[in-house]
Amino acid sequence: MRLDVGPVAPASAVAWLGWADEVCGDLGNRPVSALSASTGLSVDPVDVVSYLHRWIAHAGVDKIYRWQGEVDPDELEYLLHAFCSLDAQMSAEGVVGKQPPVPEEGRAFYLVLVGALLHALEMESRSRAAFVDQLRSCWPSAAEAN
Repeated sequence: MRLDVGPVAPASAVAWLGWADEVCGDLGNRPVSALSASTGLSVDPVDVVSYLHRWIAHAGVDKIYRWQGEVDPDELEYLLHAFCSLDAQMSAEGVVGKQPPVPEEGRAFYLVLVGALLHALEMESRSRAAFVDQLRSCWPSAAEAN
């Protein structure tokens, strides 16, 4: 399936992607079993890094950030689950000072990204659209990206 991310300001993309790469690198150094036991994080942050690096490669290239590519629907669903889990984890750790806060400048990119992921999956099938509706009801970033 096709995934279209953007348009958004390149500075916002650079800010969020740099932050996310750093945070996922830090989380990736922790055993997944330890992450799951202590935080409820049920995905491996390393799985997210390959997408981050694809998106980073396009950051700062043009005056407007856009990324287009093909993504397997199952991978996209997993990626959304990963972002939802990581979002919850970062909120929890950010509150207690374990992770640096999301850069304010990067928030616009993140919401555009989440919106693009949700929209692409929603268009795939009725069952995936139901999953997207469920995410929007329980994930603040998904509701905000709507």
